[in-house]
This record gives sequence, structure tokens and C-alpha cells, in this order.
Amino acid sequence: MRWYGVRPGFLIAGAVALLGFGVIFGVALDVATRPNDVSAPITGPAPAPKNITRPPVMTNIPAPDNAGSILQRPTGEPLRAWPEPKAAPADEKTPLLAYAVPSNAAAERPVIAIVIDDMGVDRTRALRAIDLPGPLTVSLMTYADGLPGLVTQAREHGHEVMAHLPMEPLDPKENPGPGALTIKMDDGTIQKVFAADLDSWKGYVGINNHMGSKFTRDKARMNVVMQELKNRGLLWLDSKTIAGSAGLETARAANVPYLERDVFLDDIDTAEEIKKQLGQTMALAKARGTAIAIGHPHDLTLAALKQWLPTLEANGVSLVPISEILKRRQSQTKETPRG
Repeated sequence: MRWYGVRPGFLIAGAVALLGFGVIFGVALDVATRPNDVSAPITGPAPAPKNITRPPVMTNIPAPDNAGSILQRPTGEPLRAWPEPKAAPADEKTPLLAYAVPSNAAAERPVIAIVIDDMGVDRTRALRAIDLPGPLTVSLMTYADGLPGLVTQAREHGHEVMAHLPMEPLDPKENPGPGALTIKMDDGTIQKVFAADLDSWKGYVGINNHMGSKFTRDKARMNVVMQELKNRGLLWLDSKTIAGSAGLETARAANVPYLERDVFLDDIDTAEEIKKQLGQTMALAKARGTAIAIGHPHDLTLAALKQWLPTLEANGVSLVPISEILKRRQSQTKETPRG
């Protein structure tokens, strides 16, 4: 049989010849187009792609030292970075004992403790307050930035430190801030929020309430707070934002060292009223031996304190940290110091 006049045997032979020629041509083309080092083993990382700009490597960045370094916030406000406060000595049992600032005030002299609340959120005014002559007692907001550094700086200036714990107010329009304790919380939630507010920093001798006119009246929930304070070895200072606070009753029942505020310096934020309240504080100290006044890092308050604090010694009164007031009041009531 023929296919268009060609025998099948010739057709098969031709196809085989074409196939062989194609194979030989393909191999030759592959060899001719290979790179020269194709046979070299792959022994290292692939080369970096070209034309890629890499970020510079930061070297020789100094760590903060005892003098502090200056960091810059996006807003341009300088932020000091300070080392964390030293750990409590091993032989001290509680933070109240470990972080109390010693006082050299004579036992027979009347004494005043000035507590500056709401510290740390407004950093500029907080630093101005810390620069005042001490020993003041600075109560740092538990949600302020850079708490360990603020503690160290305050202590380096001779001030004692407390934690200013936000609690629910009566007026729902008032915002106590993040981490506030509320009356809707059960015991377990109060414990968790309390720990979240306090566990990330140290150096404070106790707490006082930020707002809290509603929460501090709730005896059951204040009992939970007092148990936490007892477990942690901290004192309770009642800011007395409401007359019906259960703070002292529950602290006494839990055997927690306690105090309460005598005077608010700047409830009315005028220079005349602040001066009047400072005078009342001094009068109370001379009449009773001790007085506790609470103020805030407001411009008028800081200006008044800057003028008033240097006059205390000449008036026969000494400025002391809050822990010294605790010792004296416990001694006056024949109580054994706790903590």
C-alpha cells in the first residue's frame, strides 16, 4: 500500500529522523544558553536583590541613667525617661515600710502633709509639682504614662508616692478614667482591675481614691478593696469626696493602715480660696498636731505652694510625707503601727 505514492516504511524512517534531529538541537541549545557557573554547588544565601534601599541600623543608643534622658513625644512635649525605682529591701515586709520617706521633723512640732492628686496625666504640670520643695506626697494616676519614671523622679526630689485609684462617682457625666472600679463589678472583677491598675509599677506606699463618691459608699465593694490593700501591705487615704464614705470603717475592720483628708486646697480654684485653705491647714496642724491637705497640679495651686511652703518652718510647722502623719496619728490613738 502506498500513501500518496510513498511507501509507509519511508514515512516511518523520516519521522524517526526528524525526532532525533529535534532532540539533538534542543540539547545543544540548552548547553549554549546555560550560565557559566551552572555546575557550581549552592552553598550560601541567595544574593540580595539589587536596587533596594534598606533602613539604617541604629547603633550606640545610650540607656537612661540616673540623670535621665530626653525622649520626644509626637506633640513635641519632652518626656523624661528614668530608671525604675529600686526593689524593696529584702528585710522590709511591705511597700509601706519599704518606700516610706524618712522624716526628720521634731516630735513636738506640728506637721502637715500636702498630697498632690491627679499627677502624671498632664506631664508638664506634674514635673512642676515635683520640682516644689518637699517632702510632698504625690499621688500618681494609675493610668498615666511612664509611671516608673515618675516614681523615681519624685523620690529623687524627696517626695513620697501614692497611687491615685479611679473609682465610680455619683454623677454619671463625670468620667473617672480607665481602670475605674465600679459598683457593678463583682469581687473577682474588682480584684482583677485593682491588679491591672497597680501591678505594672511600684514605689508607692498606699492608695487614695480619685473621685469615688459612689463607689466608696458601697461597703461590700470597699471590703474587697481593703482586703487587697491588706494583702499588698499598703495604706488607705480616704480623699473624702463624699461624707458617707465607708473607707475608714472598712479599713479599720480589715486592719489596714488608714487616714483621711482634712482640707481640700483647690475645690474652689481661685488664688484667694487656695490661700484661705492653706491657712486653715496650718491652723489645724497647730491645733491638733497634724493636718492633711489635698490639692491638684493646677497653675494657681502650684504658684501658691511655691510661695507658701518655704514659710512653714518659720511658722513652727514642718512639712512631712503622708507616712509620717500615719505614724503620729497611730501613736496619738495608742494604736500599734501596722503594715
